[in-house]
Amino acid sequence: MPIDVDEVQRREAIAQATLAVAARDGARAVTIRAVAKELGGSTAMVTNYVPTRTALITNAVRAAESRWRTDLEARLGDLIGADRLRATVEWHLSTEPEDLLLRTLWVEMLSSAHVDPGGIDRQEPRESRQEFLDASAAAGVPDAGLAADVLSLLTRGYYISSMEEPAHWTPERAERVARAVVDALMGS
Repeated sequence: MPIDVDEVQRREAIAQATLAVAARDGARAVTIRAVAKELGGSTAMVTNYVPTRTALITNAVRAAESRWRTDLEARLGDLIGADRLRATVEWHLSTEPEDLLLRTLWVEMLSSAHVDPGGIDRQEPRESRQEFLDASAAAGVPDAGLAADVLSLLTRGYYISSMEEPAHWTPERAERVARAVVDALMGS
């Protein structure tokens, strides 16, 4: 008789095990076998839900995205206008330890785009761009579309820079950049 498994819970457990392996051994160490070992089961326990290494990493990144959205909404609260736009940008420029870990996995995911283009998460960047567009429009930025594109490029570039030079990109430095860019986009 087959074991009844909750797919959502299993994918979440796989995501947590993936993060544990990456935190302990580095992003390159994330493999189906390593994650299965972390879970205490066979590779089939993983491949029934995520068939490739890219899918494994994408699963971990997507699991974090739902937490990110909740965190962002809590951070924004009742902010409006330019304050909401600044807070949105500052949130995207976070340097929390889990964010840095997920960025290394994100780079691993992107690095396999040429062999597994379907494994790349394309929804999150679109959602982020839409958040920037909505916040820019609500803040009265003259060209909200351009602002959303600039902020998307800024934050994606920051993800890489914060991995290259984590000591340089302090929260204070990132906040200063966020304020300067938002002020420039607002025409201040």
